Amino acid sequence: MNEYSSESKQFDIAILGTGFSGTILGTVLAKHGVRVLLIDAETHPRFALGESTVPQTTTMMQIIADRFAVTEIKDCCSLKNIQRKVTSQCGIKRNFGFMYHHKGQKQNPKEVTMSVIPHGECHLFRQDIDAYLLTVAIRYGAVVRQKTCIEDIHINEQGVLLQGARGERFSARYVVDATGFRSILAHKLNLRETPTRLKTHSRSLFTHMIGVKPYDDCIQPRKVHKMPRPWFQGTLHHIFDGGWLWIIPFNNHKESTNPLCSVGLNLDLRRFPKTDISPQQEFETFLSKFPSVAKQFETAKPVRDWISTGRLQYSSKRCVGDRFCLLGQASGSVDALFSRGLANTTEAINVLADLLLKAVEDDNFSAQRFEYVERLQQRLLDYNDRLINCSYIAFSNFDLWNAWYRVWLIGATLGTLRLKKAHTKYLKTGNQSFLSALDDPAYLGSLCPELEGYETLFNAAASEVEAVEEGRVSASDAAGRILTLLDQADFVPPNFNAGSASQRYTKYDFGEILQLLAWSKLSAPPELKELCF
Repeated sequence: MNEYSSESKQFDIAILGTGFSGTILGTVLAKHGVRVLLIDAETHPRFALGESTVPQTTTMMQIIADRFAVTEIKDCCSLKNIQRKVTSQCGIKRNFGFMYHHKGQKQNPKEVTMSVIPHGECHLFRQDIDAYLLTVAIRYGAVVRQKTCIEDIHINEQGVLLQGARGERFSARYVVDATGFRSILAHKLNLRETPTRLKTHSRSLFTHMIGVKPYDDCIQPRKVHKMPRPWFQGTLHHIFDGGWLWIIPFNNHKESTNPLCSVGLNLDLRRFPKTDISPQQEFETFLSKFPSVAKQFETAKPVRDWISTGRLQYSSKRCVGDRFCLLGQASGSVDALFSRGLANTTEAINVLADLLLKAVEDDNFSAQRFEYVERLQQRLLDYNDRLINCSYIAFSNFDLWNAWYRVWLIGATLGTLRLKKAHTKYLKTGNQSFLSALDDPAYLGSLCPELEGYETLFNAAASEVEAVEEGRVSASDAAGRILTLLDQADFVPPNFNAGSASQRYTKYDFGEILQLLAWSKLSAPPELKELCF
């Protein structure tokens, strides 16, 4: 008897995990007639991290929605749509704010950076977003099994057999593991890299709280930082030598019905080893050392138990094989700084969904067919690791951070423009080649993966930061050299003033947008003009 085709329930694709990535992939496949099984050991609604979007995340979600004709994915791409169709529990993100602190000192108003987000992004209350996406997958025909624990997985040339804890069996032609760190597939096939190759060493403690004050209400005078947007209308990062604290409010606009705020403290594990004290005590100890941060938490209380992790970083020797794929957080993870997790995951979903639809059609699920997914996810992980590891090094000195932050900002901005241009051309013409042209760029994994100038800048700037850690150069000298690199880069829009240390924010008012467009037409390098404008 063939156990892959008789007594077990049969599907084309089985997806482990019904979070953000699993449900979006499952929805796309089900929409196109694929027999999809979504399995999860837990149920919805439930707490999840990955609460802050960036323009690359939502732009890629829009691309997925239009490319695969699943309009409901767009419901989660803007606060307006979320409020109208999904939930009133999410927050607005009008800026990326970074505020530098010295131990035992009042915050210096000159030591801040902010990037304004032109059209705004979202603070996703994930329990509502993920539950909504699951209903969309069900509507298109995906079969869902919640509270179903998979105990074993068998893969051979015939297919995949999933064995449940209650004796259930499910068979599929291919399995995608979108569960995260505790991936049963990674454990079963011994895929984890031990030790991990990643350089970042950080741990985290996090929860949801009520009573977190808007930082703008904690400073006098309120406009002392001279920033173009209120801090509380964005994702605020309190950074210090050795780590950073995120504050993601869901209650920062008048239409919100959610009083909660996501709070998380990430620490360099080598500087701050994990101890036996409770996460609440550790957080209170942290606040006692940073008086300006403590003001924001004078009336704050957690509404759920703190979660305290060990080292966050993990990686896999490989993430695809014959008839399987580890997707997103199941394949590896670095750190939540810069909110890159969902952006990287959506990029992988866009590629994997297309390959799976073709594989189902011609019944070819070999590892070779999914080789690009392997390279993409591994390169995204490595690139994100270097970006964040350099950030932790730069946290040691504000001038160094002020310079390094700009390297991230330029890459993220130009990378978003690249995606938006391709998407706009597709919408105008209906020609899929504009979207497929995004695949396999020259510098896979990079924030702006087709621009040679940015790749050169990133590598040179990262080397300067790493030289600080190695003691070969001072932080101030490295900062000066990075600013010079930015000043000399012909692809950096002049109105960004990226080489000026005193320019501590970017904004996108009407006048600045006109300047940017004029420069793009008249003076931008041809490579950049073709790629982004």
